[in-house]
Amino acid sequence: MVQAVAGAKALNGRRRVRSNGTGEEHWRTDFIGQRGEGVAREEPQAFLIEMSANEVIVPHFHEVDQFQVFVAGSGSLGRHAAAGPLAVHYTDHHTGYGPINASAQGFSYFTLRARTDPGAVYLHKPGYRERLKPSKKRHGVADGIALSTEPVLMSRKEIAVEKLLADLDGSDGLAATLMRMGPGMVTGGPDPSATGGQHYLVVNGSLETGSEEYAAWSTVFVPATDPALELRAGPKGLEVLLLQYPRPQTQ
Repeated sequence: MVQAVAGAKALNGRRRVRSNGTGEEHWRTDFIGQRGEGVAREEPQAFLIEMSANEVIVPHFHEVDQFQVFVAGSGSLGRHAAAGPLAVHYTDHHTGYGPINASAQGFSYFTLRARTDPGAVYLHKPGYRERLKPSKKRHGVADGIALSTEPVLMSRKEIAVEKLLADLDGSDGLAATLMRMGPGMVTGGPDPSATGGQHYLVVNGSLETGSEEYAAWSTVFVPATDPALELRAGPKGLEVLLLQYPRPQTQ
């Protein structure tokens, strides 16, 4: 079943939480699903982490594949400066990454998963090696993604689809794209059956699907068993990330 959550509505649930890795506090907003709390579930997750000024999230890995989308503030991911205004990061399950370092202005990112992760496994804590499992170890960042100004987006005459993370092996359905659409334009998304599920994240303008309109930071999850999503751009156009997960039989 398709799940869609409006960004403004979800942000009403923003709360302070404490990092299990460092004990530092930051803000978390759940959009789809809930925190794993040690339990793995066959349910999607989408949440926003807003890091405190100069906070560090230490190196770790997760048991499930995931995307992260950096949307505000500034900082770095490992040796890579995740340059704004938008950056996309993908990591296979059981693949270490980090640290994530926030600047004095903080650093905010979405984490999106097709399956609920039970919780991070930190590389500085004993026993992490015993929890590692084989994976393709794919890890990539697409940064410096520019969004259109409002008048340019409203003047767009054609739909554009830009492939991100093109250097990663996508033979199992893994893909990330940015779709740009002028006002009222309509298109169908790709067939999710060749993937492990899809997340759409609105980053500019608005998305109309069904009878609802979803503005920036709204999130839609389409499972592999559902038909392709029909997308209609709102009155000011639409820029939306489409993030596709690898098929689960490859894990």
